[in-house]
Amino acid sequence: MVLAVFFPSLMGVGIIASGAVLVSDALRRLFPNRGRRRRHRVAVGAYGVVALAAAAAGQDVQRSGLLDRVPRRRAAYALLAVSAAGTATLIAAACAAAYADPLGLFYRSPWMIGIGTGFGAALGVLALLLAVLSALGRRLPAPMARLVATTSLGRLQIPPEAVPTIERTRRGSEP
Repeated sequence: MVLAVFFPSLMGVGIIASGAVLVSDALRRLFPNRGRRRRHRVAVGAYGVVALAAAAAGQDVQRSGLLDRVPRRRAAYALLAVSAAGTATLIAAACAAAYADPLGLFYRSPWMIGIGTGFGAALGVLALLLAVLSALGRRLPAPMARLVATTSLGRLQIPPEAVPTIERTRRGSEP
């Protein structure tokens, strides 16, 4: 009797885990990978060392453009906007269904209204912001450009291959 419950639930956990791996792989393709993050950290670290040395010598070093993020592709913003709007709709619908189900555990529970409204509104605002970013492309107004440059809405910049980095110098592949 115990095995009749154990094995199907174990299979369900396996299916959920493999679905999570598939979603994780899809997200890794959309967002910067570890190598890009590492190269960005090296560039930021090098700038920090140079800026500190210049400050100690009484000089000022201009802030590098590599420290800011740049806008992603329009298609990425559009895909993220559609997925955020879809998730908002699904969460709101699921919470409304749980609230209205007379046989359910959450029948007429105010928690379902609060969760559905909160998550739906937050994801709806995110979807709207992503749709606007997709529509505007690289012609962003100053507040939105600052938001993209300082948050994960933007893509990390890495130095071009022509600029030697610490990693390339250590490997002996400096041009």
